[in-house]
Amino acid sequence: MATGTVPASFTGLKGRDSSIGFAKSMDFVRVCDLKRFKSGRTRISVIRNSNPGSDIAELKPASEGSPLLVPRQKYCESIHKTVRRKTRTVLVGNVAIGSEHPIRIQTMTTTDTKDVAATVEQVFTPLVEKCKKYGRAMRIGTNHGSLSDRIMSYYGDSPRGMVESAFEFARICQKLDYHNFLFSMKASNPVIMVQAYRLLVAEMYVQGWDYPLHLGVTEAGEGEDGRMKSAIGIGTLLQDGLGDTIRVSLTEAPEEEIDPCRRLANLGKRAADIQQGVAPFEEKHRHYFDFQRRSGQLPMQKEGEEVDYRGVLHRDGSVLMSVSLNQLKTPELLYKSLAAKLVVGMPFKDLATVDSILLRQLPPVDDNDSRLALKRLIDVSMGVITPLSEQLTKPLPNAMVLVNLKELSTGAYKLLPEGTRLVVSVRGDEPYEVLDILKGIDATMLLHDLPFSEDKVSRVHAARRLFEYLGDNSLNFPVIHHIQFPSGIHRDDLVIAAGTNVGALLVDGLGDGLLLEAPDKDFDFLRNTSFNLLQGCRMRNTKTEYVSCPSCGRTLFDLQEISAQIREKTSHLPGVSIAIMGCIVNGPGEMADADFGYVGGAPGKIDLYVGKTVVRRAIEMEHATDALIQLIKDHGRWVDPPVEE
Repeated sequence: MATGTVPASFTGLKGRDSSIGFAKSMDFVRVCDLKRFKSGRTRISVIRNSNPGSDIAELKPASEGSPLLVPRQKYCESIHKTVRRKTRTVLVGNVAIGSEHPIRIQTMTTTDTKDVAATVEQVFTPLVEKCKKYGRAMRIGTNHGSLSDRIMSYYGDSPRGMVESAFEFARICQKLDYHNFLFSMKASNPVIMVQAYRLLVAEMYVQGWDYPLHLGVTEAGEGEDGRMKSAIGIGTLLQDGLGDTIRVSLTEAPEEEIDPCRRLANLGKRAADIQQGVAPFEEKHRHYFDFQRRSGQLPMQKEGEEVDYRGVLHRDGSVLMSVSLNQLKTPELLYKSLAAKLVVGMPFKDLATVDSILLRQLPPVDDNDSRLALKRLIDVSMGVITPLSEQLTKPLPNAMVLVNLKELSTGAYKLLPEGTRLVVSVRGDEPYEVLDILKGIDATMLLHDLPFSEDKVSRVHAARRLFEYLGDNSLNFPVIHHIQFPSGIHRDDLVIAAGTNVGALLVDGLGDGLLLEAPDKDFDFLRNTSFNLLQGCRMRNTKTEYVSCPSCGRTLFDLQEISAQIREKTSHLPGVSIAIMGCIVNGPGEMADADFGYVGGAPGKIDLYVGKTVVRRAIEMEHATDALIQLIKDHGRWVDPPVEE
């Protein structure tokens, strides 16, 4: 029987007298006796302390035989720096998985597994021979969308249910003295995936278990979307030292998964090898196991202001872009690059329009055309941010001014006209007495601006420290994560680094947007990457969300071809999620978050789903895409594609 402490935040349980009262805080209490009752349609375990003097916890869930999992504080080795979690070694053939070994990478065969010759050719005969010689290892994996009815009745389709489901199988393995296994928590939603792994490891710390972890965001999709989702989920956990083998699950040829796997593994290895981190600090405000977004105060209109600043940030997450003087020479091209709508050459904001721009150099005061282009952006509530030195020498009316902590401490910003909007750049690792100047400043937003080339300080841990400081001092400035990438960085490295360093914060609700810069990268690529990152973190939806499996021997149609066809006709539906699954074995379960499903039901036949419910069966493949569109229309989720001007 498991023993331990129970936090007072476990949702849905409450008691009186000697029972435990579950509140919002993460305070901990000791319990020793468990009693159950049934309330309404939900079975709830109420823990009652029949011996207030004891500090031993004897925990049981509503189902007999397995301990109830409860959240604990510790889920990684260090919250101050990247320290890889210690695990035992599991042998898969002669490949060792665990903390004493490099992070392993995986892919999957796409052949029909009944075709022995083709499968053996793809996975290499020596691997099979060594598996026979050394025995087999097991991976205990839980799928967010395929939990049993029994688990669902107690926990719902939650991260906690995923962990309890996996632990049931692990306990059987332990009873049989079998330990050559590792864990996997499968979810297509990176936020759910991160929470599930953290809960899993937190419980393993309590149980004294040290089994390795396989990391992956299941059904991540294809292209940059798939790589971004994987970077958010896998990269976040690697930054906390969690993970021993990884897979980037792409709807592409299996060999295409290897490259992003290597890039992620190298990122995690580098962080752990050089012990990136910050000085220790007490963490009280971040929620490890459930998503609660920090509420940064969005700009409010002030009396006497000539323009509307309320649109310079977006409530669901903001995208900022760096603009050059050259781009101002062709205003209409600039407006289109910012994804603004044009009406008679005038820009207007839309759902996927950039919210604010950073202009490191202002045009000369006599460059009327460039200044008119900026004025038109400001007039539609797009923020224009420029450095203090530029604004003092070539002032632009209604611009927001970028200052650093030194310029605040010296009072240089006081040379600006009264009421000028300030944007403050901070690293996050400054001494607290330096950060204290923020207490007396009315800033529109902060830029978290740790240089990308910084070796010893982790951007993720520095930002966590900054948010703790802001929380401790009741400072609710919006925070924009700013990364300046060097010239020559590979596009995939940029996507993975952004997903890891920014995604690791946004999945914890820490941050209000991002600004990505790379001097030699295409403007549209940086803008799309930024919006993809926000959508991958379940913040701002600007296009259709796709969940698509990576293909395997069971796939009943060409996934890449069909995915491309469906995307071409449906990509303009923000807020709608569509699952494209090769077969019914894992498809209905792994598309848990999707609104609509396109699933191979038999050779040449497609089944259509609404949520997890099949609504049409055995549609001829040539008619299935049109039937899917009609299904979306029938449920009131369709809009016609916008007409290009």
